[in-house]
Amino acid sequence: MSLSQELMAQAMAAALAFSRTSGFVVTSPFPGPYAGPTQRVGLALMLAWVASACAPVAAHPVTHLDLRVAGLAASELGVGLLLGMAFRFVLSAADVLAQTLSISTALSSPSVFNPTVESQEAPLALAVSLFGLLVALAVGAHRVALSWLLESFRLLPVGSSVPFEAATGSFVDLAATALVVGVGQALPVVAVTLVAQVTLAMISRAAPSLQLFNVGIGIIIIAGGMVFTASLRDVTAGLGQHLLSLSWRIEQLLGLLGAG
Repeated sequence: MSLSQELMAQAMAAALAFSRTSGFVVTSPFPGPYAGPTQRVGLALMLAWVASACAPVAAHPVTHLDLRVAGLAASELGVGLLLGMAFRFVLSAADVLAQTLSISTALSSPSVFNPTVESQEAPLALAVSLFGLLVALAVGAHRVALSWLLESFRLLPVGSSVPFEAATGSFVDLAATALVVGVGQALPVVAVTLVAQVTLAMISRAAPSLQLFNVGIGIIIIAGGMVFTASLRDVTAGLGQHLLSLSWRIEQLLGLLGAG
């Protein structure tokens, strides 16, 4: 291989590595929606530089620009997207918990405008989602995701043929697990607020003149807040245990993608 072909092969390998890391940064909850485009591109470039320096040499290096390069770039982008989505699906248990708590405590109607993501968000749901992200950082889920991203360059070298359809069942399982974990952690609050609502409904039925609507909302909010505060230690432990499953989830995903 001549010097020009060697340089072209290294440049193509770095570009394909950047495609994979870019896909991961786009879909991964880390660095998150609060990071700007410059920070995201910088993180993707840094990860691609590290990966291209440590990854094994491809069996069939790319030395020419042709349509095959576009297909390989799309494949590498798809691998990065799947790895980032796996991280997001695992962390989405915190979002399910946040939405369930917000609805059960009647705090889903008030909303604030988040200028970073340019959308309306319920304050309680936003606070619980950020709490879940804090738990993820505390247990090192972001480090696990980044380490598996770099490890994927060894298990799935750049330019490998990837059967993306094999990952469908894994993501269905990830979504179902996140739903079960999120609802399960919010179940004490849901149960208490449901009992409070049924009790208030029975009182209103027996004495319609009392007009308990305004008072009842306050009772539901206070009851839900007290139960969530009392169970916060268990919720933190449950979310942390779920987030610790990220490592073997990504390992299973890479196995389905052909890493063996």
